[in-house]
Amino acid sequence: MKKAVWITFFVALVVVNAMAEAAHWFGGVRIPMFYRLTMVLGISVAAAVFAGTALLIGKMSGERPASDRFSPREVLSCLNRRKTRATEQAVAGLLGIPPQNVGRILGARRPAASWVVSAATLRPADYSAEETHPDLTHNSAVIESAEELKQLIYDCRRKQA
Repeated sequence: MKKAVWITFFVALVVVNAMAEAAHWFGGVRIPMFYRLTMVLGISVAAAVFAGTALLIGKMSGERPASDRFSPREVLSCLNRRKTRATEQAVAGLLGIPPQNVGRILGARRPAASWVVSAATLRPADYSAEETHPDLTHNSAVIESAEELKQLIYDCRRKQA
């Protein structure tokens, strides 16, 4: 945005002064420097408003609606209620984070967080028996995609409401 405003400022400075000189040369009308600068600053402010508006509209079109946002707490709560495992890749895809950051986002190792498992072993990575939920293997289903996990969470939200 700064670049657009500066470019507009310098273009306005040149154009306004060129037009003022042309008015003096061809029409004999002299425009004082104060009015020239006022016009340049007005054009620059208008350009800043339009550039800012365009920037905000661009950002808003890239945002997801609030109903499509998920917290790690909500993911773990839903997995725990459904007694269903999900891979780290599915959770990472849903939360929009790299898979290597999933463990850090979930926090301390505990039974409620053990529903997030490694895709290779279908078990939570580096968890001891005490840190693993006792019902972890009762359900053979494992969610492997972010889209599948999103549908499960939407279903949890509907049943909760």
